[in-house]
Amino acid sequence: MKRIYLVAVIAVLAMVVAACDEDSEETTTTAAEAEPTTVPAEAEGPPTGPSSLTADAQESDGTTIVVASVTLPAPGFIAVHGDAEGSPGPVVGHSDLLPAGESTDVTVTLDEPLTESGTLWPMVHIDLNDNGEYEFFPPDETIDVPGVDDAGDVAVIPVEMTVG
Repeated sequence: MKRIYLVAVIAVLAMVVAACDEDSEETTTTAAEAEPTTVPAEAEGPPTGPSSLTADAQESDGTTIVVASVTLPAPGFIAVHGDAEGSPGPVVGHSDLLPAGESTDVTVTLDEPLTESGTLWPMVHIDLNDNGEYEFFPPDETIDVPGVDDAGDVAVIPVEMTVG
């Protein structure tokens, strides 16, 4: 028992001497300070641009809107927003999943029929998580983000609808 104790004491003294040695280099280890980072949506999924769409003013029975053409950088949707004093408001309908590339004459059925003429705002949305389901119901669910045009602006246009 005395032998084990003696060996342990010698080992501890050796470590103390080594730690106090003037020739030894001092090493300090510090944890890197964590900085918040913002990862662009594109880094986490498919690209959001360039996206574009076109549509003309149109007459409708109030149940649908037709988008003449839409160009998507990845699979996505056309979300149709109502008007909020001259800008896009709440989503009032959305297309089925569209493929990457150009689609023409896309008919989008509205969730509720329009009862009067006004402006609708078709907007490109990208299927960011690639599950084929439209998931943009702010403020709680905003997975399928808006697509952007060449300038980096949201790809959205106003369309005058005449109900009759």
